Amino acid sequence: MSDDNNFKDVEQPKEGFQLLLDSKYPLLQEFREKCPGTFKHSQSLAAMVEGISLELNIDVEFMRVAALYHDIGKSFNPKYFSENQLENEDPHKGLKTKMSYEIITRHVSDSVIILLNDRNFPREIIEIISQHHGTTILQYFFNKSKTKDEYAFRYKTTIPNSVESAVLMITDSVEATSRSLAQAGKLESTDVIDNTINRLLDSGQLDEVTIKLGDFKKIKNALSRELEGIYQKRINYDDVKGD
Repeated sequence: MSDDNNFKDVEQPKEGFQLLLDSKYPLLQEFREKCPGTFKHSQSLAAMVEGISLELNIDVEFMRVAALYHDIGKSFNPKYFSENQLENEDPHKGLKTKMSYEIITRHVSDSVIILLNDRNFPREIIEIISQHHGTTILQYFFNKSKTKDEYAFRYKTTIPNSVESAVLMITDSVEATSRSLAQAGKLESTDVIDNTINRLLDSGQLDEVTIKLGDFKKIKNALSRELEGIYQKRINYDDVKGD
């Protein structure tokens, strides 16, 4: 990847990013009210990408904005996402798995639509938000469908083409997976970090991004520190393998 694809020098006034990060910003307030669970996830993600951004010397506020708003499209159908559901509440019951897939995966394009209609959002941020699931498989509903057609349950979006986009994808996946494991009492090590990165690499999600091996180590170490802080469980740093 050439330096032209790296957004750390985005020409966006700092007050612009600060405006979008303001808790009183109308779009952010609406997001918090409609999707409290998703909003909490996005806040955790924003904290996690901050540490990584500092390690990689990329724009911290740019990444915090991307993380805070990356799932805003879920506000169109909040109850179809588990983090916004009450106990024993699941609107997917009775739906065909393909319909559930359509509802879940469209949150990426819905996020883009919402943000394109806000003149304060730079296109560079909208671009990396549009890539944060790439062509990954919606695993839960793919497994539930019992089909062998992986393509039918893949996100049909663009894979990351910048370091910023890759960081958002990796961190989003690590946060969601670790939160699920923590709730089940199974978050015992940073294996989730290695497994997530290896899965994304093996499935070709990071093929369009050039990241130095040393930077992967920085990403892993930063994520390990963030997980320890968020879940307040001792993470074994020896498990963070160097490349």
